[in-house]
Amino acid sequence: MGILRGMATAVEQTNCDRCQAPLVKGAAYCENCGERTRKARPLVRLAVRVEVLLIFVVVVLIFGFTWVFLQQKP
Repeated sequence: MGILRGMATAVEQTNCDRCQAPLVKGAAYCENCGERTRKARPLVRLAVRVEVLLIFVVVVLIFGFTWVFLQQKP
């Protein structure tokens, strides 16, 4: 099914999966109901993963700088 899944996304989506309204060419969201298109779903998942990774890196940096500051002797 992995091979067929890639082929299915190659075809441009013309109607919304939820409300069946026609979509603008290259649309990421349905203008009628706001549902994400099949093209937008993986992009949103990727964006969320990158966002979580960046937040994790910032938290690690804050803890790292705090630890270095606390380890310094006067």
